[in-house]
Amino acid sequence: MKAILLQLLLHCAGALAVVTQQKPLVGVDEVPGHNNATYGPVPKNDQLFAVEFLEIAPTPIIADRVFFVYLRGFLPESKKKELGLVDESLADATLTVCTSVVYPNGRREEPTSVAARLKTTAFADTAHLVIRNDRGDQVDYLPSSGQSDLLLDFQLPKVFLQSGMWTFSVDARLGDQNNTCLFAVEITQWLHGSLQE
Repeated sequence: MKAILLQLLLHCAGALAVVTQQKPLVGVDEVPGHNNATYGPVPKNDQLFAVEFLEIAPTPIIADRVFFVYLRGFLPESKKKELGLVDESLADATLTVCTSVVYPNGRREEPTSVAARLKTTAFADTAHLVIRNDRGDQVDYLPSSGQSDLLLDFQLPKVFLQSGMWTFSVDARLGDQNNTCLFAVEITQWLHGSLQE
């Protein structure tokens, strides 16, 4: 009976996680587009890149299925002039992805981070980041003028994943002396994995 009750509670927690992730808390800046992302940990007004939209498909992300991220935005002219940015200025930009998880039993994992250059890259045969300029041409680095697109395809293998409430924080930095934030967004959602403790 206890095992059945525990399973029921776990399923209710998962369902609640899916429902709550769709509507962020009041006062939290939602990222425009079809996603469940919020601006953070850096406040939206302190970010250099003006996000037009962020599309994540499917939303919520499903383990063992390829998901796609499409971010479109631009660098406002006023901010570019203030910082004296040219295209070459963005060649040193970095992208850091931090993950953390809370398991159904309440146990938390220490956050882990991975950092890389913000450039068009094939990370593996199942993960690619592509940057496009305002003409739709693939470019190596984020352009400083005009609209820019960042496209990512990725997969979270279920076999390496424990079920829990996962938070993914993505933080892009200019790579300058001030460590200027280009953009920073967070997603929190329940993921079902097959890895056992």
